[in-house]
Amino acid sequence: MPSSTNTTFNRTVVLSLAAVWIIWGSTYLAIKIGLETMPPFLMQGIRFTVASTVMLCVLKAKKVAWPSREQIRNAAFIGILLLIGGLGMVTVAEDRGVDSGLVATIIAIQPILMALWGGLWKTWPIRMQWIGMLIGMAGVLVLVSDSGLSGTWSGTSLVFVACISWSFGSALSRRVDMPAGFMATAIEMAAAAVVYLLLSAIWREDVQVPSMRSSLAVIYLICFGSIVAFTAFTYLISHVSGPLAMSYAYVNPAIAVLLGVVFSDESVSSNMAIALPIILVGVAIVTNSSRGVKS
Repeated sequence: MPSSTNTTFNRTVVLSLAAVWIIWGSTYLAIKIGLETMPPFLMQGIRFTVASTVMLCVLKAKKVAWPSREQIRNAAFIGILLLIGGLGMVTVAEDRGVDSGLVATIIAIQPILMALWGGLWKTWPIRMQWIGMLIGMAGVLVLVSDSGLSGTWSGTSLVFVACISWSFGSALSRRVDMPAGFMATAIEMAAAAVVYLLLSAIWREDVQVPSMRSSLAVIYLICFGSIVAFTAFTYLISHVSGPLAMSYAYVNPAIAVLLGVVFSDESVSSNMAIALPIILVGVAIVTNSSRGVKS
């Protein structure tokens, strides 16, 4: 069970926030590029098989103690909620033509959803955190009002399902007995890898030789999206307040939209110039109000 500690902005917290704010904003585009020549479940299955194997080998080499059965079970369940119910639905949505910017924009509701899930355990954000989250959400709404972002109804609906699964998994992970450190991340990814490969076999996905562009995108997802950023998120969710850990959801849309415009021929209007300052104000309020708040 994670302990209640005050949020302090040490070097690890700052670097972890930078990782999830910046790297995860780019993974939506990387997923879209990977899907150009790879089926969704197989692509993610390969991604998490490689990432979890690398991490488990490193942990074994460092002689890190193996967690208990309960911890393994909890981590596997959280991994499925986050990486199958959350990321998996996002991957399928992008495969159905939802713009990466729109995906990241919808996901901005996750901090508020996690706050509501936290109410089940009677742990609500403080007033200024609510204000910061609502301001951040307002900025995201300005961004999503841009007619340049598009997506099918079925694909967009899957993104909302992903938000529910990811936010609940994030909230639950703070209240169950989890493995320590990187071991939690490795087990979560290993569980997701098994499920993804099973889904790929069940759906009989069409497998072909991926392009160099798609292959490089998957390598980026393995190294940065999984090993670096997901590990950073696992650290944050157990060491800082919930609103601060989820603050990436406000920054990611701006980064995803910008990258989509530059590298994927997606379009965006001047709304971006209005939305970005609003989002940054919301994030600043959440960050500042989280100092000294118990996680």
